[in-house]
Amino acid sequence: MASTKSSPDLRPARLNALGAFAASIAHEVKQPLAAVTLNAEACMKWLDHDPPRLDQARAALQVVLQAGMAATAMLRSLHGMACQAAPERGPLLVDDTLREVLQLLRGELRQQAITVTEALTLDLYQLDADRAQLMQVVMNLVLNAIEALNHVHDRPRTLDLRSGLVDGALCISIADNGPGIPAALAERVFDPLFSTKPDGTGMGLAICRCIVQAHGGQLRTAAVQPQGAVFHISFKEYTVWTPSRS
Repeated sequence: MASTKSSPDLRPARLNALGAFAASIAHEVKQPLAAVTLNAEACMKWLDHDPPRLDQARAALQVVLQAGMAATAMLRSLHGMACQAAPERGPLLVDDTLREVLQLLRGELRQQAITVTEALTLDLYQLDADRAQLMQVVMNLVLNAIEALNHVHDRPRTLDLRSGLVDGALCISIADNGPGIPAALAERVFDPLFSTKPDGTGMGLAICRCIVQAHGGQLRTAAVQPQGAVFHISFKEYTVWTPSRS
């Protein structure tokens, strides 16, 4: 008689993976959509003034436009990754991208009483990169820092964003003075479906490292003394932008 040994049911694992991926999509686009809502409300208030404050309303609408475009680009990026499509690369000024992410998250940072320190020194340096994917990485890391700082109540909350050249590599660092990451988990946090947060999907950092590596870079984390954690992104290949002369 032929063997009737049953094969394992893979549906629960597939459903769990799909659920985690769906949660990661929600995580990625939540903040751009929050920026849309916050700045649309601000725009309405500026327009209700007598007389209307058109400059402030225009500035709020500019953030709405940026946030909407960022959300669309992130969804396109995640869809491309799911379909294993090649990144849509092009020349990307690093510091402009970092400033755009901070602009989108400015309301959340202010609401959480987080003091941001910027030390961006790569104005003329650019990467051959997928803009949406690099924004996705930086935004995810900053959002993780904001979540970590939610647990800080005994000291000022700080976030430090830096860019520069370190040992010949183009480097971006995002540091916070939150609870930090135990040394034993410094590598595990990048494993798919592993999370240190009770409600975490375990997909965010795994996707970030995948994106960075696909661009020829490295993503790692380390502890900050006396408290906190820092994430370092580094790329060995980059170019210096030279303005064209008319």
